[in-house]
Amino acid sequence: MEEDEQAGRVPFFVATTLGTTSCCSFDNLPEIGPVVRRFPCVWLHVDAASAGGAFLCPEHKPHLAGIEYADSFNTNPNKWLLTNFDCSLLWVTNRYLLTSALVVDPLYLQHCYDHTAIDYRHWGVPLSRRFRSLKLWFVVRSYGITGLQKYVRRHCELAKYFEKLVKKDDRFEVCNQVKMGLVCFRLVGGPDEPDPQVDELNKRLLTNINASGKIHMVPASVRDRFVIRFCVVAQHATREDIEIAWDIITDFATELLEGPDKERDLNQERMRRNRAALAHKRSFFVRMVSDPKIYNPAINKTPPAVAASPGTPAAAAPATPDAPASPDAGMQLEPATPKQSSWISWPLAFFFQSVDHDANDLPLRFRHLDTMVRLKSPGAGGRRGSSPGASPEHRASSPN
Repeated sequence: MEEDEQAGRVPFFVATTLGTTSCCSFDNLPEIGPVVRRFPCVWLHVDAASAGGAFLCPEHKPHLAGIEYADSFNTNPNKWLLTNFDCSLLWVTNRYLLTSALVVDPLYLQHCYDHTAIDYRHWGVPLSRRFRSLKLWFVVRSYGITGLQKYVRRHCELAKYFEKLVKKDDRFEVCNQVKMGLVCFRLVGGPDEPDPQVDELNKRLLTNINASGKIHMVPASVRDRFVIRFCVVAQHATREDIEIAWDIITDFATELLEGPDKERDLNQERMRRNRAALAHKRSFFVRMVSDPKIYNPAINKTPPAVAASPGTPAAAAPATPDAPASPDAGMQLEPATPKQSSWISWPLAFFFQSVDHDANDLPLRFRHLDTMVRLKSPGAGGRRGSSPGASPEHRASSPN
């Protein structure tokens, strides 16, 4: 930050974490806080999204050392305090710094109760918010501080029990300091086996376990090593549940380490297909709305250069008597002409079908497909949009 100031930049925000997602580690606030204090314009935020619930217990309070340096602190009761998603708590040292940055006060929102009640429209980006606090109030009133402390301590106890089971098996190692309800572990591998091969071994183990549907775990990277996260989150979990989960893990580990090479090859092929399937889904469903090259918000609806004059319906391909009815009978694909530059995305192609009688030939681009779509006009006897829930294909009438 000193280098930034010397370069003319303005450091303004430092984010720290108490209980990281990957391995539940804690930033050293007593060291970070005094450094941040040397920069009056820097806001120090403490993120305790998951571990914050444990601070209800006095034995976990030492992890809060240095919290007096924080300008803001947040935690999520929906992660460890029996509250359904979503529910987040935010504390600020000086609320006026927050509200002055986010104040929204046009004439039609002004009132005379500014000094008698908190107006939360100045506490965040949204102008209004749902009543999230009610469900948390019910949890606190139902369990009380004693009940919530017992719940947190039970999960921490079960995590320590799982840690003992892992340490009893020489094939495994624990990869984090188990302070709360999370245990990171992995197969050790052979004495001369390099880390990349051990990582691949643990990836296959996790893939097999999750594919079985018996238990589910997720991975993390701790000190550049692939580890498996065992997180105690079930509300009514018992030691018997922990033992069952550990038996499942060890059974799959034995099968993986002592099974034939053919099984290992099969696992590799399964992981390859999973990655390919995920890439395929992301390509067609995610990138369609996120990649500006695929989805353009500034959509132009322009009749093609070769379109017929107004009032002249587009020619339709003759129907074949023996051909079965197709759900896509309302449109035809033709090769794109280089003269046409405007285009329309696939999800909106049918939206414009009922807007303009005369512009039925619409250029369409969907990823690598560049083509022309001919949308047939409804017949004289049909009603346009007779059913709001009907699909565009059904709303388009067939040729007589």
